[in-house]
Amino acid sequence: MSYVIIGAATQVDFNGNCVISAQWGYSANPTRLYCIGSWTPSDTYYKPSESLSVTIYAPGPTYTTTPSQNCNDVNTISAGVTPASCDTLSLTEFSGSWLVQSYSYTKQDRALPGQETWSLVRWKNLSTSGPTNSIEPTYVLRTISEGQSSGNSGIEFDSGSETYEASTGSVSANSMGTADTLTYGIVSQVGGGSSTQGDTGQGSASIPYTPLYI
Repeated sequence: MSYVIIGAATQVDFNGNCVISAQWGYSANPTRLYCIGSWTPSDTYYKPSESLSVTIYAPGPTYTTTPSQNCNDVNTISAGVTPASCDTLSLTEFSGSWLVQSYSYTKQDRALPGQETWSLVRWKNLSTSGPTNSIEPTYVLRTISEGQSSGNSGIEFDSGSETYEASTGSVSANSMGTADTLTYGIVSQVGGGSSTQGDTGQGSASIPYTPLYI
């Protein structure tokens, strides 16, 4: 069943920032167990997860991406969305603590503010009730985060790791083009990109996780 969502009546909370767009979802992530001689699974287990993506005007909050040093859950960030539907049936509110899975920043117009897109994920403390045989991870650990930045993007690189530079550019007939020098490396923090007039920049980072089921 599809629902019409009213943007002006939907509430999105992300550190008090002005949110431009939001997408959210739930997946049961089934694992089916099969035996030789049968096409019917003998049992099914689930590792549910929820996702939330928000695009905001910079500067947003900051989030450290230090790899896990022990078997403790890594740091989270608070966010939530309360969808406003045209239908009488109320939709699930996705709110609470999230892990930042990826981050991107862009500011091509020197006069306008930059934009940050935060992609969030979680396997624990879900807003959605999972099916029978759902398993929640004991811990969620983070491995090394990597990214790229042309400056002003809110991406900080690990001071103890090596970085390198690359370049990119594009132009088409009868128009203006752009060229950037990008720095690549291990990322230690994301968020807080520039919205200062005169600044431009771009950047992105991928932040991987490993849920442990022990």
